[in-house]
Amino acid sequence: MQYRKNRVIKLGEVKIILIILGIGLLLGIVFSRILKDSYWNQMEVLDVNYFHKIKNATIEYSVLFRYVLWEIFSSYLIFWVFCCTSLGIHYIGITILYTGFKSGFFISVIFMRYGLKGILLILGYTLPQYLIYIPVAYLCLRSGFMLCNSLYHEGKLSTKGKVERVIKHTIIILILGGALFMGGLFETYAGTFLLRKVLLLF
Repeated sequence: MQYRKNRVIKLGEVKIILIILGIGLLLGIVFSRILKDSYWNQMEVLDVNYFHKIKNATIEYSVLFRYVLWEIFSSYLIFWVFCCTSLGIHYIGITILYTGFKSGFFISVIFMRYGLKGILLILGYTLPQYLIYIPVAYLCLRSGFMLCNSLYHEGKLSTKGKVERVIKHTIIILILGGALFMGGLFETYAGTFLLRKVLLLF
């Protein structure tokens, strides 16, 4: 749709992403406080006893790495499948909103439970892998929008024309997939090491 395209151009891709992400963050923070009584005593993953298990567990890194890659690439594949459909732009918007909501909820809960000390916990759970994941996520959102827009909103294309557009995006999809693979390596090894060191403070 030309109107949607004009709005994106006028506001800018980064601004639109930040606005939707910000709305999700705000909703996550609000709901984390509204629903506090329903989950507060059931948060095992943020409990000190759970931290103790992580610190002392024997980790099978090959198993953990396969799990991390499954989590990453199952979502990655679904994202690009949707971007090849007419629902792609809507899915991108929902993905950004949900990511913001989940992040806002998580951050809010950590601060409610551990105060400023929670900053260390957030860093332990996100570094160094998110140094890769964040720019890759932005490039995915941008490329996914461009693909879906070119397939369905810039004029009518034949099936052959749509296939050609998708093939043109294959290189960027593979490159970003390679970056995510590296992020998975960082998360499995460096991220686990850093998290266990941070948890020694709790």
